[in-house]
Amino acid sequence: MKRVRRKEVIYRAGDRADVLYHLERGLVRIIEILPDGRQLTLRHVLPGDYFGEEALSEQSYRYTAEALTEAGAYAVDAKSLSADELRSLASSLANQMVQVQAYETHLQWGELRSRICRYLLYLGSTAAEGQDERGLYVTASHEEIADATASTRESVSKLLSDLRHEGTLDTGYRKIYLVDRKTLELEAESRMLQAV
Repeated sequence: MKRVRRKEVIYRAGDRADVLYHLERGLVRIIEILPDGRQLTLRHVLPGDYFGEEALSEQSYRYTAEALTEAGAYAVDAKSLSADELRSLASSLANQMVQVQAYETHLQWGELRSRICRYLLYLGSTAAEGQDERGLYVTASHEEIADATASTRESVSKLLSDLRHEGTLDTGYRKIYLVDRKTLELEAESRMLQAV
C-alpha cells in the first residue's frame, strides 16, 4: 500500500500512467493546474474509489492527484484486473461520475457563501472530518476551499471570517469548526454534494 501525507502528490499531470489506484483510506482530490498556476479541483476520491483511470488506456496522467488527508492507496496493474475487479472499477467510476456532475452543479449554482458552506458540509462527511475537545471540524486550507469553490483565497478568507464572526464557524490551526450546522445547511441552500 502506498501511504501519503496530507498535501502529498501521488502523481502529476504528464507522468506516465503505469498504475491504477484503489483508495483504501483518506481523501484525495484530482486537480488541474491552470496556465496561470491556479489549481482547480475536479473531483474528490473517497475510500473504495479507483483513480488514475488513464492507466486503462496506457496514457499519461491527465490531471494531478493530491492527498487532502493522510491516505493509503493500493497500486493496481490495470492489465491484470479480473472480470469482478473490472465490474467494481466500472461501478466506482460510475459513482464518481455522479459526484462530478453534482460537483459541477455546485460550482455553477448559488453565491460563493453558499458554495463554501456546501463544501464545508461535504468535507464533514469525508475523511477530512475530525473531532476534538472544541467540537467537530474539517481540515482544509483557505486555498483548498478556493480551489473547490471556483474562487480566490482572499474571497474565501473574508467569507470564513464573516461566518466566524456570526458564530457559524470557528477556526484553529488548519481546522475549521462547524459550530452551527443548522445555519450552515440553511446557508448552503441545498445538500447537492454528498459523499457516497
